Amino acid sequence: MQQSKAWKVLQIIPAQVGWKAVHYQAAADDQIQILNRTVICWALVEAIGENGVGGTQVRGIEKQEDHLAVVEDLINRGENGEAGTDRPQYFLGYDDPATHKESEYWIQQAADRCKREKATEDSRRLTQGLSQ
Repeated sequence: MQQSKAWKVLQIIPAQVGWKAVHYQAAADDQIQILNRTVICWALVEAIGENGVGGTQVRGIEKQEDHLAVVEDLINRGENGEAGTDRPQYFLGYDDPATHKESEYWIQQAADRCKREKATEDSRRLTQGLSQ
């Protein structure tokens, strides 16, 4: 699985009240669980150790359990992770307080991302099986 990146924070500004980072996690029964975390502030960041690829990015800073973290595309959880699960959580997008208030929007986004992740995993397994 992908490891979390190391980020260098160049600048921060406060986030307007109501912004959320929306993530999804597939439950054991393949039900989609939507997770909303409050965006505390916005940060201008650059990834450390990536040979300068990608340059700077604006990312939200969210509260995760007992610390603040840069919003990532994939969050790996250990056995003692959030909700006591080791299932990864995938970032879907930022929820602006003025838009996307409907939960159906995020459920559809999660379903689409889940299909892409499963197809990628199936392709990886097939490639590994062919190379053995």
